[in-house]
Amino acid sequence: MTSYLILFGEGRITSLYFSRLLVIGYIASNLFLTFLPQKWFYDVKFFYSLIIIDTGILLLGMVLSERVTTDFYLVFFLVIIFASMSRDFKMLIAVGGVTGLLYGVLLYSWGLLSSSSSTTYTLRIPFIFIITAFYGYIVQTFLKEKHREFAISEDKYRGLFENANDGIIIVRHPQLHIADANREAAKAIGYTKEELLHKGIFELFGPLEKGKGSAYFDEVLNKGEARTDSFSLRRKDGTPLEMDLSCKRIDLGDESFYQMIFRDLTEQRTLEKKIGENKRNLEAIFDSIPDQLSIQAPDLEILRVNRAVEEAHRRPYQDLLGRKCYEAYYQRSGPCEGCPVAVTIESKQPASAVMKHLVPDTILRIFSYPILDEKGNLLSVIEHVQDITDEQRFQEQLIRSEKLAGVGILASGVAHAINNPLSGIMGMAEIAMEEAPSPIKGHLKDIVTCSERIAEIVRGLSSHSRMAKKEDQTLVALPEVLEDSLKMISMVSRVQVEVIRNYQPVERMEANLGEIQLVFNHLLTNAFDAMKGREGRLVLSTRSLKDGTELKVSDNGVGIPQKYLKQIFDPFFTTKNPGEGIGLGLNIGYRIVSKYGGVIDVESKEDVGTTFTIRFPVRREG
Repeated sequence: MTSYLILFGEGRITSLYFSRLLVIGYIASNLFLTFLPQKWFYDVKFFYSLIIIDTGILLLGMVLSERVTTDFYLVFFLVIIFASMSRDFKMLIAVGGVTGLLYGVLLYSWGLLSSSSSTTYTLRIPFIFIITAFYGYIVQTFLKEKHREFAISEDKYRGLFENANDGIIIVRHPQLHIADANREAAKAIGYTKEELLHKGIFELFGPLEKGKGSAYFDEVLNKGEARTDSFSLRRKDGTPLEMDLSCKRIDLGDESFYQMIFRDLTEQRTLEKKIGENKRNLEAIFDSIPDQLSIQAPDLEILRVNRAVEEAHRRPYQDLLGRKCYEAYYQRSGPCEGCPVAVTIESKQPASAVMKHLVPDTILRIFSYPILDEKGNLLSVIEHVQDITDEQRFQEQLIRSEKLAGVGILASGVAHAINNPLSGIMGMAEIAMEEAPSPIKGHLKDIVTCSERIAEIVRGLSSHSRMAKKEDQTLVALPEVLEDSLKMISMVSRVQVEVIRNYQPVERMEANLGEIQLVFNHLLTNAFDAMKGREGRLVLSTRSLKDGTELKVSDNGVGIPQKYLKQIFDPFFTTKNPGEGIGLGLNIGYRIVSKYGGVIDVESKEDVGTTFTIRFPVRREG
């Protein structure tokens, strides 16, 4: 507007060059002001000095233009602008008074105060002052209201700031000096608020945290905010303050701040460490228990297993978790009958049971214990499994051993009872042989031979109660003893079999003849029994080994089921029908073979046949 008056007002200045120079100078000064820091304009002295300079330039334009009517409105609007922008009422009144006085001097110099319209022009001077005061009062009223609202907001913010449960630190950028801190921050770090306000934020960092802190503030500066739960400050006493930290950049004019909000996690981290240690200890105890332990959901889903379960089922725990126990452990499509875990799920009470699983062939003692919440609702079940297969077999063997002891005593008595009449039979037969004619002597000789065999069997029965003495042992030819046993078993058996002999020369072994024959009797008896009702084929073979002698008895009988192969040498175990056997033959044979340092193995397949292999170590003559 001033430029317009100067150029086109047709006033005192007629030089276009000077007019343009004033316009260019005024525009250049304003362009220069745009490059000054914004905070300078918040300085009251600088702000009002600038206003007075602009007012002077405007008044200069008025003088040069001498356009009075326009001048008044320019001054009027200028006063309103001053009033709207003013923040100091006293300064505004002073500026308004100076403006009115300068405007009066201007009117006087123009001679308007002594003209016929002097009253009109004179009233303009106080009007400028009144308008300045009026608008200044209105602006100040609004400012006071804003200040009051701001003060209330500041009080609220200060109350929230000071009473916050989290520590809050305000850091000035870029100096990174602490500008403010609340009570919780001072309490957590151990300094007073006054002490914190004299520190830089890096003074609170430990040696290892300074580089990390610098990178963290750079992230906040670039992104506007950041958060971390792995940061620590150093307390006044030197101890670390582990915290969960969130930081936000706040821009206020030309200044920037970092608002750090943190929560003390020191106790929580200590508790987490203790919980972690307790968890590791419990897991170590859980995994070190040799019995199988698992935690199962109410729907029998496996939640946790110990190492014993992995070893028992030969599967990593990842393959077991999330599956049903009956499916993962036993490849079943439904729960096991009598499962104690199912009982606990239904009753919420501990339960136990002894269960036998054929695949694998094991006997298990299972305990189950409920895990309840505070309201008594079932959360999960602990299953404790003990493999008592060996224990049960040991108990069974113990019972059988006791029975064997009784049988041994009985056998000893029976042997004694049989020996007396048997001695009489043999004696009478030998006497009769001396007096009988030749045709009858052959039969009497057979009676003596059979009696001697009966005597050997009786002595074998005595082996239940005692083993043969060293002096009872002689050099035994195994093929000959095997043939004698075959002859005797063939005479009492009604099964017709084809016998295939494959004898290779073997060394004699030092043993009790009756014990060795008892072993062969039991093997051949079982072979003949297995071949009943079919075309039997019996293969007998012997051969010399580098370190001993091997003997085999093979048949093409019904075979032994695979699940019974581990039990056939147990006392009283038998697959025969009641009355056909008591299950002692193979056990006696096993004990005799073991007595001479040998081993006896069995191979069998159902409906194909069975082969028993006996290996005796070398026992040199003499």
